[in-house]
Amino acid sequence: MDEILEGFTQESIEDLGAPKTGKSKKNSANDEYVDDFELPIQSLSAALEAILFVNGDSVSIDKLEEITGISKVEIEKAMSKLIDSYENNPWGGLLIRKVDDSYIMCTKPGMHKVIERMFTPKMRPPLSQASYETLAVIAYNQPVTRAQVEAVRGVSSDSIISRLLDRGWIKEAGTLDAPGRPTLFATSEQFLLEFGISSIDELPSMELMSYKSIRDLESSLKDAVGGENPNQISIDTLMSTNSEDEIEE
Repeated sequence: MDEILEGFTQESIEDLGAPKTGKSKKNSANDEYVDDFELPIQSLSAALEAILFVNGDSVSIDKLEEITGISKVEIEKAMSKLIDSYENNPWGGLLIRKVDDSYIMCTKPGMHKVIERMFTPKMRPPLSQASYETLAVIAYNQPVTRAQVEAVRGVSSDSIISRLLDRGWIKEAGTLDAPGRPTLFATSEQFLLEFGISSIDELPSMELMSYKSIRDLESSLKDAVGGENPNQISIDTLMSTNSEDEIEE
């Protein structure tokens, strides 16, 4: 054994057990592993596409910068090109969407009927006008407490808020610094995705409470993003036509 090890330094022997990931190596100066990974800029678009595909959920631009080691400016440029490429591909069934400061790969809305055939349909009652009014109160005043929602609507909204949580359109967003620490509610990433907008800043600058019908919301959302948005799922898609009317409190 001594003959085999002859000629090896202590550092070289330790390096034999170092991770062989191709991403890190041992820095003999301070006995720490340093990241030597470098992504060629010409491979950025392909890398971003792969990250979104594998992750399956939204990835923040901060995380993308951390993974790739490339600046946010370059990432945003590459993402913009990818978004256009996916959206303008008539043969593809996928999209890349920007949601707030994150990106996500998802299916095109027109594919929903095909995808539904893969799964057992979950029968849910359609959301009524009162549900959309509650959603609007939350969207335009978020974060907001249950009591604040009820103060605007004038009626109890417990069951409606529960249904909106179940749909994934709203989420709990901490608690209010007040007696009882009431829960705050805000719209979710799923809300942005299903209504085809990138952030709440794209919501129409008017109160949903004044809308005469649910379809007014759909029209105003189209106007807010500059016309027909291929990413926006129609109200007809969101509402089930085969279920009984929802009973509101």
